[in-house]
Amino acid sequence: MTLRDFNPSLMRALVERRSKRFPVGGALRARRGGLAHESSEKPYPLSEEETALLCFAAAGTTGVTTEEIRHLMGHLTCTGRTAGSPCASMTMHLFYTDDEGLFYYKSPTLCPSDRAIRLCSGGSVSLQAIVQDFHDHRIKLQDGRLDVPREAIGAAFESFVNLPGTTMFIPLADTTREYINLLMTGVAQFRWQLWDEVTHTPAGVDRWVENGFLNGPRITIHQYDQMLPWLCSLEAGMAMQNCALMVSALGIGCFPMHTIDLPTVMRCMGMRFAQPSVAYPQASPNPVGIPGVLEGTCPPNHSVDEAVDAVAELKWGEGGLYGPDGYNLSRPKLYDDVVEVSREFCRYVYNTYGRLPKYADAMFIPLLFQAHHIDLEFYERHLPDHVTEAERDHRRIWHAGEGGGV
Repeated sequence: MTLRDFNPSLMRALVERRSKRFPVGGALRARRGGLAHESSEKPYPLSEEETALLCFAAAGTTGVTTEEIRHLMGHLTCTGRTAGSPCASMTMHLFYTDDEGLFYYKSPTLCPSDRAIRLCSGGSVSLQAIVQDFHDHRIKLQDGRLDVPREAIGAAFESFVNLPGTTMFIPLADTTREYINLLMTGVAQFRWQLWDEVTHTPAGVDRWVENGFLNGPRITIHQYDQMLPWLCSLEAGMAMQNCALMVSALGIGCFPMHTIDLPTVMRCMGMRFAQPSVAYPQASPNPVGIPGVLEGTCPPNHSVDEAVDAVAELKWGEGGLYGPDGYNLSRPKLYDDVVEVSREFCRYVYNTYGRLPKYADAMFIPLLFQAHHIDLEFYERHLPDHVTEAERDHRRIWHAGEGGGV
């Protein structure tokens, strides 16, 4: 199989995209609309090529960004991916679990000025290159399928989720770098007056409000903390839509889900939850990273000053995107003020409320996405109008000679 052989129509993938939840080897015992069914076949997992294509669809590296707006000092990297990312900061990190284990499809290292790309864009991408990239950049975190308690899975999906043979993709949003980056960008462009809605005073930035540097609209801590979650959810949504279109093209099944206890999933993955040091109504444990795998740019992993300085270094340091080894642009005159305002705001939030962000989580899972081979007998029997040519041909094309669980 090559990408030349596998060349589905985008229009076909869009039209035929559907959630198809019943996997080979599954059972639906409840008589929901007369759909009770037990698979006559044993489950069989996605092939290496199928898994690689799905990882590529969600988070594949495809070259460099176009960078028309680099003079606005907004971006953190110049890395282009298959799904968009706010300021190319790659807030979404892709994990998946199958019968073999829990894996991290590692994002490119944040060396913003390094224009070396893992995969070329356009027609020069080959299936062999995608599979090789998959081999080179996935990290196995544990053996065996992620052990998510069945009681953590909503009743609507309990019969289908994380069963043998299925692959569950876990887009994990890390808001921490972009939390600081967006702050710098907003201060530079809009001169936000950063405000504490509880005390009705500037949030640590009194000096810059008083001297007129911050003369733009008031942005409260609450308002600011709500900006990143929807941006990160949007990024994960685009990535999982890419996966859904790839599934449609491959002729397998999938469904996104949210009715599941996502903090429990994070704990199963080894996520560290930091307790807030100050008590207030919204105080809750803050998921700050998986030790040694993906650690947020925030306390307690780093001090506030270290976190802000690390993001500033990614932008204007020696090896930063705009620094001497990157686009080599002159630092704006307001640069020092922007960095110091960002430090003082983050210090204020963390010292006052013992948590950064105050209201949102440093890391979270926006949704889950499962891919699997469908039980064709179930769909031919109950939903024949929804069975596609790609699904009927899938085993012959992708699993010839394997037996495929029969």
